[in-house]
Amino acid sequence: MTRAKRSLAAAIGGLMLFAAAPAVAQASVVSNQGLIRTSATDVLPGQSVGDIVVVGHDLTIGGTADHVLVVNGNVDLLPTARVDTVIDLGGEVRTLPGATVHKLLHATLGNPFWSGAIVAGLGALVAWMGLFAAGIVLTALLTVIAAALRESIEVPLAELEKSARRAGLSGVFVTLAVLALAGLLAATLVGIPVAALCLALYAIGALVGLAVVSVWIGRMIVGRDRAREVWKAALAGVSFIVAFSSIPIIGQILFLVLWLAGVGVTAEWLWRWRHRRKGQRAPT
Repeated sequence: MTRAKRSLAAAIGGLMLFAAAPAVAQASVVSNQGLIRTSATDVLPGQSVGDIVVVGHDLTIGGTADHVLVVNGNVDLLPTARVDTVIDLGGEVRTLPGATVHKLLHATLGNPFWSGAIVAGLGALVAWMGLFAAGIVLTALLTVIAAALRESIEVPLAELEKSARRAGLSGVFVTLAVLALAGLLAATLVGIPVAALCLALYAIGALVGLAVVSVWIGRMIVGRDRAREVWKAALAGVSFIVAFSSIPIIGQILFLVLWLAGVGVTAEWLWRWRHRRKGQRAPT
């Protein structure tokens, strides 16, 4: 075997051995050097690293580190350890005599307080992300609907401008009727698909009406002259709706009112369209 082949074989063997072994911080003393690991990690005595993040595995520190975050793993601090801040979530922190830690935060799921705090925090974060994503989708969807209906949207828009209160009351009656009908249909196995279809049609009609409401609000915000294009008015209106709906309680009440107004606008629009078609078909 030539010298080149021997060197290549030795290099491959070294890489395989490194991949199989737990992650160990490099021996060179480097300040502000961060580490992110998803395997068991050791900082040996005499070694120095900056910030360390370990997820799902244990961390053993015998050297020096700045800030340490371990999620769902244990932290072992040897007597030679010197750490500024240690944060452990979901594991245990074992500190041997001689180890120095300036700040320590330990949250375990066995502790009711920290368990509730972590669950509540994660729940709030997930809820916020869900609302944020829903707001983006709703903004894009209503703007597209308004742009698609730009040729005929003036008719329901005129009815809404004439009496928003009447549109809201119509939306209340239509919503109650649809919910009652869907409840009766869902009582039987055969009627469940029909009930689902009724609710789907109701949701589509509400979104179309909400697009009309968005144009109405957008024109009030930016002015009719400055929002001649329907999609611009819809974008301004739905942005206001999404932003205001993020306010607890008050925002949800406003969104419900606008939703019902949208349902009423669509219902009145369809009702007038149906009567106009019947009038055109009637014999003279």
